[in-house]
Amino acid sequence: MSEKPRSRTSGARFVVLASLLCLLAAAALLVVLRYQTYYASLLLLALIFVLPAAINLLLLVPLPREKQTAASGASSEATTRRARAMAFCKKQIARLFGAIRHHRAALLACGIVALTLGCNVFFWLTLKNISYKGRLDYFTVVLLAALFVLFIVFGKWCKHRMPEAGEGEPDVEVRYGAALLRNMQSAFALARLGVLLTAVTVMLALLGIYDFSRWLTVLLGVLFAYQTVFTFISLFVVLVRRELQVAPEVSAPAPGVEGGDLGIVTYLEKNTGISMRSLWSIQMIKKAIPYAVLMSVLLLWGVTGVVMIESHQEGAHYRFGELREETLAPGLHLTLPWPFDTVEVYDTGTVNKMTVGYIAEGDADNIWTEAHGGEEYRLLLGGGNELVSVNLRVMYRIKDLRAYLTNCSSPELLMSAASYEIITARTITSDLDAMLATDRVAFATDFAAELTEVLTRYQTGLEVVNVVLESIHPPVEIADAYQAMISAEIEAGQLILDAEAYAGERLAWAWIDYDSELAVANITKHESIAAARASVAEFMASVEADNAYSDEYRYYKYMQAITEAYSGAKLVIVGDGINQENIYIGNIGSVTNQYD
Repeated sequence: MSEKPRSRTSGARFVVLASLLCLLAAAALLVVLRYQTYYASLLLLALIFVLPAAINLLLLVPLPREKQTAASGASSEATTRRARAMAFCKKQIARLFGAIRHHRAALLACGIVALTLGCNVFFWLTLKNISYKGRLDYFTVVLLAALFVLFIVFGKWCKHRMPEAGEGEPDVEVRYGAALLRNMQSAFALARLGVLLTAVTVMLALLGIYDFSRWLTVLLGVLFAYQTVFTFISLFVVLVRRELQVAPEVSAPAPGVEGGDLGIVTYLEKNTGISMRSLWSIQMIKKAIPYAVLMSVLLLWGVTGVVMIESHQEGAHYRFGELREETLAPGLHLTLPWPFDTVEVYDTGTVNKMTVGYIAEGDADNIWTEAHGGEEYRLLLGGGNELVSVNLRVMYRIKDLRAYLTNCSSPELLMSAASYEIITARTITSDLDAMLATDRVAFATDFAAELTEVLTRYQTGLEVVNVVLESIHPPVEIADAYQAMISAEIEAGQLILDAEAYAGERLAWAWIDYDSELAVANITKHESIAAARASVAEFMASVEADNAYSDEYRYYKYMQAITEAYSGAKLVIVGDGINQENIYIGNIGSVTNQYD
C-alpha cells in the first residue's frame, strides 16, 4: 500500500525539478537575449520566472532524516582517541540536523522572505532605470512563442502528475508533492501571461502599428507585484496553519489552477479551509490584516532606503536635509528610509554639451547662409559697425559633486554667462576680417583655458573636457552678400595668380631659348677655331715634311691625290704583253691586296 504513494511522490519531485530547470533556463535565455537586443523588458520578464523558481527550489530541498543509532555501552579501554573524535563530530552533526529539523519552518520562511525581497529590489531598480530603446527582430517573437508553448506543456505535465484524491487522508509526502506541483502550475500560468504580453508588444512594434513598451513595463510591474503580494499572503496562511513542512503551497492564484480564482476572499477560503464570511473568520481577519498591512508598509518603506548607483553616476546623500561629506560611489547602498535620508543621483561620468552663440535644435551642418539653431546670437565687433556670429560647443562634466551642489546655485548658467563674457572680450577688440582669419584650434584652446580658470575660481565642480569652435561667420541676413564679396576677391586673386604664372612660364621659356642659342653659337665658334688650328697644323707639318723628305713626301702626296681621285672608280686595262704579276686587283692605295 505504501509503494504507490512513494513512487508518485518521487515522480512529483522529478516533475517539479524539471519544471524549475525549465523556468531557470528560460530566464537565462531571456537575460542573454536582453543583452543582445537591449530590450530591458525581457529582464523584467525573466525576474517573473526566477521568483517562483527560486522559492520552490528552496522548498524542494529534502528534509534531513533522523538516524537510529544503537546505544553503545561503556567506553572500553580499547577505544581510541580518533574514534572518540569521530563520535563527537557525529554527535555535533546530529545536533545540527536536529536543530534544522526543529526550526526548518522558520528557516524556510526566512529564506522565502529573503528571496522575495531580493528579487523585488532588483526588479524595481531595473524598472527605475529601464531604457525603451532596443534592436528587436522576429527571432524574439518566435522565441517567446516557443516559450509560451513550452510553458503550456509543462503546466499540463504538472497537472497530470498531480496525486489523485483517494480514500483516506494522504500522507505528508503526497501532500508536499501536490503543493509543489500546484506552485509550479501557478508559476507557469503567470509566466505564460507575461510571455504573451511581451510577444504581442514586440510584434506590434515590429509591424509599426504602435510601440506599447512603456505600457508593457507597467503591466509586468503589476504582474510582479501581484505575484509578490500573494507570495506573502500564501506564506502567512501556511504559517498560520503550520503546513509549511506539510503542504507548502506558496503561490499566487491564477486561472486554470486549482484554487486559482482571482478573488482574495475565495482564495483564502480555499487555502485555509474556513469560511471567511463567518463572524469568527472576520474577527481573525480583522486582527491579521492590520499586521499584514503594517508589515507590507514597513517593507515598502524600508525599500526606499535601498539605492543603486550606476557606474557612470554618483549619489548626493542627504540626511535630514543636510548634504553629507561623502558622496555615494557606484554600487548598491543601504541608507535610512525616506524621509530621514534622501539620495539624488547625478551622471558624473557622462560628458554633457552646451552650445554658445546659438540654441541648438539638433545636429546639422554649419553653413553661413543658414541658421544653426532655433536662435543665433550676434556679437558687436570693435568698430561698432560690424556684427559676427561665433558658434562654439563646450563639452563638460561634473568633476566634484559636492562643490557642484554647494558652491553655486546654478553652475551651468554661470558657465554659460562666463562663456559669453569670454567671447565678448574677444570680439570687442577685433574686426570682422581678423575674426574670420582666426586660428580655430588656438581660439578653442585659449577659450577652454579661460573658461576653466573661471570655473575653478568660483568652485563650480565642473570640468571642461573639450571646446569645439564650429564656425565664425557674419550674420545670416548679410551672409550671401559677404560670401559673394569674398568669392569675388578670391576670384580676382586667382586671376592675378594665373597671369603671374603665365608670365613666369613665358619668361622661363625665353631664357631657355636664349641659353640654347648661345650654347649652339659657342659650340660652332669652338668647332671653327679647332678646324682652323687643325688646318694650320696640317700645313705646317706638310712644310716640314717637304723640307726634310722632299721626294718621298711629294710621292706620298701624289699617291694620295690619285687615291682620292680614283677612289671607288673602276679601271679597265687593255693591251698585249701586260705582265699580270705587276697588276694589283683592288682599290688604289690598298697595301693589303692579294695578287690574282
